[in-house]
Amino acid sequence: MVTTTSTWLDPIPGLWRDEEAHRYWLGDHLFPVSITGVLAHGLSETAKRAIEAKRPIWEPRGTTVHAALEHYSQARFLVGKSASEALLDAETMPGHHQYRDWILPLLQLPLWDEVAVIACERLTCCLTRNVAGAFDGAYASPVLSERHGQPVRVLYDLKTLSAHGRPYSTAAQLGGYMVLEAAQGNDYELGQTIWSKPGEAFTSSFYSREQCLAAWAAAWSRYCMSHRPF
Repeated sequence: MVTTTSTWLDPIPGLWRDEEAHRYWLGDHLFPVSITGVLAHGLSETAKRAIEAKRPIWEPRGTTVHAALEHYSQARFLVGKSASEALLDAETMPGHHQYRDWILPLLQLPLWDEVAVIACERLTCCLTRNVAGAFDGAYASPVLSERHGQPVRVLYDLKTLSAHGRPYSTAAQLGGYMVLEAAQGNDYELGQTIWSKPGEAFTSSFYSREQCLAAWAAAWSRYCMSHRPF
């Protein structure tokens, strides 16, 4: 086990999300679009219908698994509980049992013994681009920092899959959050996807910062071509 210490990122003052409408506000300023909204613009109508048709399956699963990781991360890395205590806390959450096959392998990933989580379900924004969003988490890695000779922070996205689901690229989404965070003075050297499936959890290879930003730039350009820049 690697002993890690790092500072949890402070919330952005005044930034909040209307959970029911899934809209972001900075004080009384309503952001017209989120990172998710920008990326959804690039989907075909067929893809959108397919996603919506399966919403009753993936939405409660995703919400519950994300909540479990958030609860675990805060208990272990913000409050300072042991790994076993944090795991026990997460297992007492409402709705946990139905998705235990997704949650337990996720919370027992060896990754959490090697890093220091510095944010989870973090709200972030950029007033210049007039975009906001919430990313699943970020961590500081002493192993990668030693290897690269400088501090390395990784911004990650959690995705849940069905038993037969296949991983896909999340570079554009990660890049979007990197852009918003840069506006807040927070930089990340790498991006990563954490995948949760029944009985299995694993991480993707790292995306470089350049890969993430390039993928986001392409998605942002497509969005701006059909929407008046704001």
